[in-house]
Amino acid sequence: MQTFKLRDEWTSLETERALVAAVTQDPALYWELLDSLPAGVFAFDETGGAWALLTEAIEAERKPAAPEWAPASDPQAAALRLADLLQRRLLAEAMETMASELHSERPATELLTGAEEAIARAQAAIRATQAGKLTWAAELIGPILQDAEERRRQREETGQPVMGLLTGIAGLDAMINGLNQGLYILGGAPGMGKTTLALQMAAAVARRGTPVVYVTFENSPANLATKAIAGRAGINPQDVARGWADVKALRKAAEEWRPAAERLALIEGTDRLTVAQIRALALRAMNRAKAELCLIVVDYLQMMGKAGAEFRSLATVRERVEVLGAALRELSTRLGSPVLALASQNRAQGNYGGGKGAAALDSLKESGDLEYSADVILFLTQDEKRPTTPPARAIDLTIAKNRHGDTGKVPLIFRPDLSNFGEVDWRHGQ
Repeated sequence: MQTFKLRDEWTSLETERALVAAVTQDPALYWELLDSLPAGVFAFDETGGAWALLTEAIEAERKPAAPEWAPASDPQAAALRLADLLQRRLLAEAMETMASELHSERPATELLTGAEEAIARAQAAIRATQAGKLTWAAELIGPILQDAEERRRQREETGQPVMGLLTGIAGLDAMINGLNQGLYILGGAPGMGKTTLALQMAAAVARRGTPVVYVTFENSPANLATKAIAGRAGINPQDVARGWADVKALRKAAEEWRPAAERLALIEGTDRLTVAQIRALALRAMNRAKAELCLIVVDYLQMMGKAGAEFRSLATVRERVEVLGAALRELSTRLGSPVLALASQNRAQGNYGGGKGAAALDSLKESGDLEYSADVILFLTQDEKRPTTPPARAIDLTIAKNRHGDTGKVPLIFRPDLSNFGEVDWRHGQ
C-alpha cells in the first residue's frame, strides 16, 4: 500500500506547468523570476526536467522548445506561489517527523526538544530558500535610515549612546559598543579566568532582562551557579564546598542574583548536543522571556568541536573547530543575537608550558580560519608590570580584533579566590 506523505499535499502541477510555459513564451521573464525560484521549487519530475532544459537553452541563448501547456497569466504570482509551496513542504516534513516520534518510547521532554530541533531545521531550510538573491544597495537605504532615526530617538530619550547587550565591563562596552549580532571569541590560557568572566558577563546581560543560554562543557551547571553566588557574596567557592561559608551571606547573595538567574539557562554540554539544538533552546528561552534576542555562551569551543557527534565525519580537530566556528556565526545571524565562545590558546603563546602569554590572533588553539570568521576576538593575559596584592592578579582584556571598531586593552583585576573580575578605571588604563 502506498504511504501518504503530508508534504505531497503542498504541490501544484498546474502552476508549475503554467510557469514553465510562460517563461518559454517570454524568455526575458527567466532573469526577472530567477531570484524567486529556489532550488527544489519544482516538485514533479516532469516540470523539473522541463525547467532544466529551459534554463539550459536560455543561458546558452538558444530558442527553447515550447511545451503544450497554457502559460500563467501572472508569472510573478506563480513563482511566488511555488516558492511558498516549497516552504510548506519543508514545514510538513518537520511536522511528520514530530508526529512519528509521538509513538516512540522516548520521554515527552526529549520529544519536545526534538520537535524544537525539527522546527529549527525547517526554519533554516526555509531561510536557505531565501538566500543567494541579489540585494540592490538602493533597497537598503530605507531600512538603514529608519534604523538611524530609531537609534537617535533612543539616545535622545535615554541620554546614553545606543549599545548592544551590556557586559558590565564599562571599558569593554565602550570599545565594542556592547555585544551585538556576531561571533565573539574569548581566548586565554588555563587559569586566566575565561569562565569567570563569561559567567559574569552573562549575569550582567540577564540582569537587564535579556535571556542567556550558557552551554558548559567543563563545569556542571550547579558548579557555575555556586561560583556566581559565591562571587556575589565575596566568598571563596572552596569554602562553600568545605562547609566554611557564611550561609546567611550566601542566601542574601542568592536572592540578589535571582533576577539574573531567572533569565540564565545553564546547559551541560554532551557529545549529542548539536548547534541546531542550541538554536532551539535559545528560541525557547527567548519565547519564555518575551525577548527578541538572547546571548549564547559556549564554554568552550575546542571541547564542543572535539566531542560533538555532528562533527565526527571531519578528519581533524582543526577542521571540526573551523566548521563549528562557522556554524556558531551562522547561528548568531539567524537569531540576530551575539554568540560568545570561549577558546583555549596553543602552548607556544598561551602563557603555559613555557608560552609567553601573547594576545595574538593565531594563538587560538586548533583555530584554522577561526580568527577570520569571528567578528570580535578578546584575550585574557596576565600583566606582569601592574602591581597587585595576591591573590588578586592584574589581567589585561585585549580586544585583538573588532570588525566594527577599535582594538585596545581594558585593565582588570581578577580575584580567582572570589570568582570575579573588577575593573580598573579604563580611561586611565594602558
